[in-house]
Order: sequence, then structure tokens, then C-alpha cells
Amino acid sequence: MTKRTFCTLFTLGWLGAMPLWAQQVPELVAEQGYADLILVNGKIVSMDDRSTKPDTPGQNYQSMAIKGKRIMALGSNQEMRRLAGPATRFLDVGGRTVIPGLIQTHHHTFLFADLRYGPEMGLLDPSIRLTVATEATAEATAKKVREAIINAIRVQNIPDGKWIRVNLQESEKAPPGHSRSWLYLGKLNKRQLEGVTETHPVMVSNMIQGIMNDVAIAEFKKYFPDWEESTDIENRPGASTDGYVAVPEIFGLSWNIFWKDEPLETFAEMLRLHGVRELVPEGVTTIATRLLYPDTIAAYHLLNRENRMPHRVAYYVESQRGEYWGLKAIREFYKGTGAPWSTHSSGNEMLWLNGMCNEIWDSNYNEKCLGPDFPDASEEVRMRERCPSPGTKPWESIKTAIVHGWRPVQVHGTSSHGARLYIQMLEQAMEEGHYSVEYMKGLRTTLEHNIVLGKKPDVMAGIKKFGIILNVNPGMLGEVPDDIKNYGEGIRDFIMPVKTWIEQGIRVTFEAAGSDFWTPIHILVTREVRQTRGIATPGGKPLPMVTLVPEEAIDRITALKMATTWASEYMMAEDTIGTLEPGKFADFAILDRDFFTIPVAEIPEIEVVLTGLGGQIIYDEIN
Repeated sequence: MTKRTFCTLFTLGWLGAMPLWAQQVPELVAEQGYADLILVNGKIVSMDDRSTKPDTPGQNYQSMAIKGKRIMALGSNQEMRRLAGPATRFLDVGGRTVIPGLIQTHHHTFLFADLRYGPEMGLLDPSIRLTVATEATAEATAKKVREAIINAIRVQNIPDGKWIRVNLQESEKAPPGHSRSWLYLGKLNKRQLEGVTETHPVMVSNMIQGIMNDVAIAEFKKYFPDWEESTDIENRPGASTDGYVAVPEIFGLSWNIFWKDEPLETFAEMLRLHGVRELVPEGVTTIATRLLYPDTIAAYHLLNRENRMPHRVAYYVESQRGEYWGLKAIREFYKGTGAPWSTHSSGNEMLWLNGMCNEIWDSNYNEKCLGPDFPDASEEVRMRERCPSPGTKPWESIKTAIVHGWRPVQVHGTSSHGARLYIQMLEQAMEEGHYSVEYMKGLRTTLEHNIVLGKKPDVMAGIKKFGIILNVNPGMLGEVPDDIKNYGEGIRDFIMPVKTWIEQGIRVTFEAAGSDFWTPIHILVTREVRQTRGIATPGGKPLPMVTLVPEEAIDRITALKMATTWASEYMMAEDTIGTLEPGKFADFAILDRDFFTIPVAEIPEIEVVLTGLGGQIIYDEIN
């Protein structure tokens, strides 16, 4: 919009309203003053219908008036112009669709900040990096890793004490996800690295799981003396003896060791850049994230104190994983902190502690927990299932937190028996904490991903009893073709039955693929997804598209509710964000095409052209 157009629109709007002002000052203006910003000529969709009835977006408006950080009113152009004063700004939407700001319910900001913005801020990984493609067996792969390390030390003359990190790249020589199974079950372990080097700390990983040698373990234990106990109770007895590591160590190597003396401002800027460059341009105005490294929590609070937050953040403390605590420390922490979590309206408008987390419960790909629901699964498949029990870190940290007043969120619930075990843990926590069912429902605990959670009557009853929110990851449906191979055709009844869950009154939300909301919506509407392997094979051919349980498809408006209207309930913010209603924060996104009417095939192509946060335009491709 040119300056001349803007001035003309402003003048006509103001002059057109003059006779009305001469007669009567609108009640809203008398109460709040003139609007600061008015959007005109739009298709503004409120998404304020909270029902589960299909195709019910709520109200459509032509114009929206904003006062300060909040929505003042919605209506026609003429009605909203009555709220304008001499300093009111106008934004001509040009007939475009306006929706509430998008809410990412499951995001890993520490991961993106580490990989993408650490180097830009001068935080380099000082380790020597090697890449090894897997072989057909764990033994052959271990031999190849040993040879690569020995050769690198000799050829590169790597000095003593220098970290060596080996990227384990899955090949197609073994079934999908094989490196995850080898590592989790100890078929790849630190004993296979013995004799390679006694003077270099070594980590071998596939970005999700890995192993460390004794030298690396000694380095970790300098800072985290409970590492061995922590590893065993989180994963399996003997995991530390195998040198097993996972996400906390793989990324903690940077956050906790390499960067331990870096200034907090650097971390804050990394997190800010991720938001400004990757989230805000996609219409994201609020995220929910677990934070397992203390520096990330401190960095967000620094941004908030300095009014530099790029978007709203609801966060969940996961210190027992990022600090590698044993059971004693876990119990003392959640007892001693006084459960300081809050809802959005009772907390800070940009940053609020919304609960705690222990993300690992069951897991995805080869570590789903289906247990008694598939008694005929092979011994190999059953061995690699990740199913928590009393005494493990997932079970004890979440139960202890609940007993002492915390809200648990962002817990993996990929599969039916994993969810069943979670419900059993909730029953224990309710009894030990002397809580009512209504209190437990009020916590709105969540289960994440839900790939093959299914609809077993006992599991559904428990989810309804405790008011558990199911937060699906549509892209993970790409794993299911391999689940069918592992468990048989009977698993089709378990494949993310979103429509059934919604019809049964269960609250369902979805997590975006990073900052991409439109591909997950397309998957939910069509049930078409690209098949994936456990760990992507770089350079490999794209796997085919598959259609999975099409009878569980939902309409596009319901899918959008899962990322706006209902997503706000996930972080206890439905009274402040998620819909476009008077009194709520003016968080909105303007789209380049009409989501509500375009062909379904075009949904993944949608782009955001403007993002508003708290009444301020923070991303603008229109002007």
C-alpha cells in the first residue's frame, strides 16, 4: 500500500465518521479511547467457535479495531471506522484472509538455536567431526567407526583432549531405524571403542541417540556426577555401562560444556533470531517448548526483561534431563520449588512457566510401547519397546512433580500401552497427592505425537477421566508403514484416529513441522503422508506417499482449530489468545490466499504475508 493510498484511506475514514462523532461518541471510545490500528477490507475469521462440530470457524468480519495490545472490536468497515481518531492507523488487508496467530504446541527452541544460530553468534563446535555410514550389522558398523577414528587421529594429528564427534548416518543396508535400535539395546556400545584412544573424548551419535567412550564420560561427570544413575533410570539398567547417550547429552555437549562460559546475552540472541527469522514470518505468535538446559531458561527471561521477546513462550522445566539428575535430586527439586507454574492470564504476557516435562516416556519409531495390545509381536520388536515403570526417571519425575503441585506437559505418548502406563502413573500421583479427579483434570496434562495410540476402551476412558490433551504429530504417520511390517495389519486400528477422538470429546491439538503448519493440516485433511525412515538417509530417493486410514480424516477448519482455538487450551491461554475476540491479545496472521475456500491440494502452498503480535506488526510482506 503506497503512502498516498494510506493517507487517502485514513482521510476518507476519518471524514466519513465525522457526522457520527458530532452526534455521539461511541461507548467503546468513551471507555478505551480511539483505536490505535484498524484492519479494513479483510476476511477476518474469528475461529471463536470452540465446538467440535465440523466446519464451524465462528464469525467472519470485514474489519478489526485494536487498542494497545488487545482487540477492541470487530465488525464492518463502517462500524470500526467509528472507533477511529486523528492518530488511528489503518491497514488495508486487500480482501485477504486474517486468522488468529498460529500456536506451535511442541517446539524445541534449544535445538534450532544450537544448530542454526550458534555458529552465527560465534559459538563454534570445537570438536573434530567425522561421518560414518552404517553397515548391515552393528558389529560391522562399530568396526567401521573404530577405523574412522583411528585414521582421523593419525592423519589429522588430532591433539590429546580434543573432542571427536562421529555422525552415524543410516544407510539402506539394514532395516529403517536400525541405528536407534542398536544404540538403545546396547548392540553399539562404548566397549567397542576401547583401545581406539585413551586421550580423546569421543561421542558417536545419529543426532537422537549415541554412545560416549570412557574419556567423554569422565568429562561429563566432572560437571554432572549423577550421570550414570541418571542414564540408567531414564533408559534401562546398564545403559551407562554401554555409554548410551540421547538428546540431553548430544545437545548438552554444546550448552553445558563447550559454551559453559559464554555470556547469557549470546544465548538470548540465538533464541531471538530463531523466532524472528523462522517462526514469526510463518504467522507463529506463541510457542510451547520444554527447556532442559538452565541457560535457555535464563536467556528467555533476559529477553523478556528487556522487552525483546520475538513471540510468546509457554515453557516447561525439564531440568532433571538437562542436568542429568538422579532420583534424590529429582524429588528434592520438585518438592522444594513450590510449583511456580501459571496460566497465561495469571503469568507474564510474553513468557510464562506453564509446567514441567519429562519428554521421554515411550518414544517414536522403533521404541513405541504397544505391549499387551500386540502379544504376538516378535521378540526383537518387543525388546526394543520403550515402556516406563515405577522407579524410572520418566515415571518418578512426573509423579513427584504432580504430588508437589506441578503440571506435567509434553510427555511422549506415541502408543497405546505407553498411554495406559501414563494413566496408571496419574492414578498413583492422584492417590499420593490426595487429589480429586477434578483437580487432576484441571492440570490438562498432555501426551505428544500419538502415532499409534489407538482407541482401546480402557485407554480412552483414562484419557477422558484425566482430561488428557492429545497433541498429534501428523508427519510421524510416515513411520507407520514400517510399524505395519513390525506389528502386522492389526495396527491399522491404532493409527492416529483423530476424528474418532474428537467425536468422543477428547481435546486434540497438533504440533507443526517446525514452523510449517500447512503440511500437517493437509495430512490431517487427506491422511496422505510421505513415508519416512527412522533416520533420514541423506541423498536417498524420496519415499512414496501413502494414504493411511482415510476414514479418520477431518475437515480443514477443525484442523485449524487444533492450531489456534484449541491449541490455546494446551498452554492454558484460551482467555487471552487463540481466537480473534474483543479483549484478547491482537495476535493475527494474514494469508496470501483464502485457506477456507482454496482447493485442498493448495493448502501446503499457503504463505503468511503479515504477522501481528499484541497489536504490533512484526512481519510485513504487504507493504
